[in-house]
Amino acid sequence: MSDAYNYERFDEYVESGVDEREFGAFPNMLHAGERAPDGELTLLDGERVRLSDLWSGNGIVLEYGSFT
Repeated sequence: MSDAYNYERFDEYVESGVDEREFGAFPNMLHAGERAPDGELTLLDGERVRLSDLWSGNGIVLEYGSFT
């Protein structure tokens, strides 16, 4: 792990609002808390299913990219 990573300063970074300005540079991208567009996915067992079929009965979380 890099010594330069800012785990210790992450809360301060978010509280400062800098993250909002940086993410604002990507206005056409999906952001946390927004509903994902419907599409077809391949499950781990190879079955193909629509995202709307998965979330119609339960909430789901899509993780892509980095959370940090």
